Amino acid sequence: MKAVLVCLIASLFSVSAHSQTPSELATRAEQLIRHGDKTGAVKLLAQAALASPASAEAEDRIGFLLAVLGQKADAVAHFQKSSLIDATYAAPHYHLGVLLWQSGDREASVAEMQTAAKLSPAVFDYRYHLGASYFQLHKYAEAIAEFKAALALDASNAQAWQDLGDALESSGDLLAAKDAYEHTLARDPQNYTARDEYAYVLIETRQADRGIEESRKVLAHNPSDTSALMNVGYAYLKKGDFRLAEQAYRQVIAVDAKLAAAHYDLGIALKMQDKIEAAQQEFQQAVRLEPSLAQASYSLGVTYWQLGDFPAAMQQMRAAIAAMPEYAEAHYMLGILLKQSGDLDGALSELRESTRLDASTPGPYNTIGQILRIKGDKQGSEEAFATGARLKREKESQLSDTLEQGMRGGTAPKPIAGASRQ
Repeated sequence: MKAVLVCLIASLFSVSAHSQTPSELATRAEQLIRHGDKTGAVKLLAQAALASPASAEAEDRIGFLLAVLGQKADAVAHFQKSSLIDATYAAPHYHLGVLLWQSGDREASVAEMQTAAKLSPAVFDYRYHLGASYFQLHKYAEAIAEFKAALALDASNAQAWQDLGDALESSGDLLAAKDAYEHTLARDPQNYTARDEYAYVLIETRQADRGIEESRKVLAHNPSDTSALMNVGYAYLKKGDFRLAEQAYRQVIAVDAKLAAAHYDLGIALKMQDKIEAAQQEFQQAVRLEPSLAQASYSLGVTYWQLGDFPAAMQQMRAAIAAMPEYAEAHYMLGILLKQSGDLDGALSELRESTRLDASTPGPYNTIGQILRIKGDKQGSEEAFATGARLKREKESQLSDTLEQGMRGGTAPKPIAGASRQ
């Protein structure tokens, strides 16, 4: 009799264990995961997969926990099963999208995230992470739209404001980016990454003094922040204070002597002080540290040209173009060098490529006019000179920045602002 009672009790416990719902088993599995028992969690999730009643919510949760455990193929199967049970349920599409992104299938990932956002447009996470995915794919207009949609749902999220600022900055809308960074800092004053970006857009929107002030706040937190130091140097270049710019870039190099952008920008500060040989040394160092930095090869070529070494200048211009084929200014300078070497046809080819890539710079048109006049093409020469004169008037009416005035004509280098923007 006693043996029968023991068997009956064991049977009752067995029935109780097997009668748990998938959600209950998933909850127990999650507890085991938290306590580090991954093997036990996998076994419980296998039971959950076989238990009933199946539901979209339970299948999604099982898939999520399997993804946490690294069981990606099984996780995908459960996300897909969840969607089959309820085609209007957004969560499995979102979770599958995240998993696919982590696996490197970005196109399929975005499609799943788009579905999640369409099914549940009022969920912050869905809109925000879809925006983040677009941003990573350099689809800035789409990213901006999703970040704005997310912030309409939760305007308190500082990270979303920062990401919106990054997307706006990347799209070229610096004034809107400035506003987004201000929202970020109002909610998270200790976010020095956002403050550094804020400083940059202030400098780029002709508020160099405010940019320096914001960069100083970053440096008060971390005196070795090379990006903030680079921004200070960039601001001084914009202001035309090349001596202070030089000091700032030397500070950067003292922190990180292998930062090519710092040597490059120091070269610009020196060049703008007519210290050509010293500038040349910095450009050479930048090229040594980062041969693919086209701006450094270009700038080094300019210094060779100014010092009368045309073959070396030509070599550097070709290196710049090899690193950046659409580098209009390098094509322009190579055209000038070819003209000076007597290769008029080669010069015309490079100059016309420069105008194709950038139709707003007057210098190439003027040089084209000179070559066409030498070749006897009077009409073509006059048309080129007229275009150059018109563009020069337009550019002069737009330029007010000291550095930009000094770089007019496309023969001077442009700085890199912030170490993170190499």
